[in-house]
Amino acid sequence: MLDTSTIHRRLDSKVKIVGLEVHDLLFVLLFAAIMNLIFGQTTLGTIMVFIVPSIMAMALYFAKRNKPENYLVHLIKYHLEPGQLSAGEDGESEIKRSRKIYE
Repeated sequence: MLDTSTIHRRLDSKVKIVGLEVHDLLFVLLFAAIMNLIFGQTTLGTIMVFIVPSIMAMALYFAKRNKPENYLVHLIKYHLEPGQLSAGEDGESEIKRSRKIYE
């Protein structure tokens, strides 16, 4: 009776609001709220509450555009872990020294 059914495309796509993923947007808004608590009544209030989080949001938008999921996490792990990556070399000692990208 039910041979075919319609499936909407991109069910596994990330939810984006104003071009940012939800957790990135929440991070920027939380940062702005904390800056408001600290600098809200000072002369730096406008800069620290509105301009700095806006710059942070634009930086996140352009840094993560057309990149795979968890790109920034993997990039930070890559630069923080010690070791050396090389292609085409085999050996037990090379495996111990090499950097693990995915665990």
